Amino acid sequence: MSKRLKTTMVGVLAGACLSLAATAVSAADLGGDPNPYPGPPPGPRLDIERWTGFYLGGALGYGFGDGEAGGDIGSFSFDQSGLLGALYAGYNWQVGRAVLGVEADIGTGDFGTSDDGVLHTSLNAIGSLRGRAGFLLSPALLVYGTAGVAWADMDFKVTGDSTQSDTFFGYQYGAGAELAVSERVSLRLEYIYTDLDAERLVHAGSTNTYEPDFNTVRAGVSFKF
Repeated sequence: MSKRLKTTMVGVLAGACLSLAATAVSAADLGGDPNPYPGPPPGPRLDIERWTGFYLGGALGYGFGDGEAGGDIGSFSFDQSGLLGALYAGYNWQVGRAVLGVEADIGTGDFGTSDDGVLHTSLNAIGSLRGRAGFLLSPALLVYGTAGVAWADMDFKVTGDSTQSDTFFGYQYGAGAELAVSERVSLRLEYIYTDLDAERLVHAGSTNTYEPDFNTVRAGVSFKF
C-alpha cells in the first residue's frame, strides 16, 4: 500500500470520527439522547423460553432389580440386570421457570437374569409414554420428575422347556436433571423405576406368573429443533 493511499485512508477515518462526534454534541445541545438504545444491544436472549420445542435424543444406562415368579415352579424372586439403551422424542413448554412436557421412548438391551438357575429371562424391547414436569434452577439447568405408562416384551425360559414370550404393561416414574450446553444440545442424567403387571405363561403344561419390575439409571443427550 502506497504512502499516499495510507494518508488518504487515515484522513477519511479521522473525518468520519469528527463527523460522528459533532453529531453527538449537536444532539446533546438540543436536549436529545445521543444513545437512543441504552443498555446492551437488542438480540436473542438464550434464557427466554429456550426449553420450548421438539427434541430427539438417545440414552444409555444400567438396569437392575428383582422380579417375582410364582406358580408350578414355586414362588421366588429372580435378579435382573444389564445394559439398556433407548431412543426418545418429546416436546417441552416453558412457562417462566416451569417446564412441562411429554416424552416417548423405545429401547432394548442386554438385560435379564445373570445366572443359569431354574429361570432365564431376557428383554426384547421396552417403551414408555410419560409426562415431565420440571423447575429451572438456572436458565440452563432443569430438574424434573416424570411418570407415565410403560410396556416391555420379554422372553422367559424354564430349565428343560422352550422359551415363551409375553408383553407386560405397567407404569414408570422417576426424576432427573438436564443441562443445556447450547441452544440446541442438552445432557441429562435420570433415574426411572419400571413397575410391570404380572402375566401368566404356560410352559409345557406348567403355569407360572411373572412380574419383572426393575430400576434404571441412564445418561442421555438431546437435540432440540
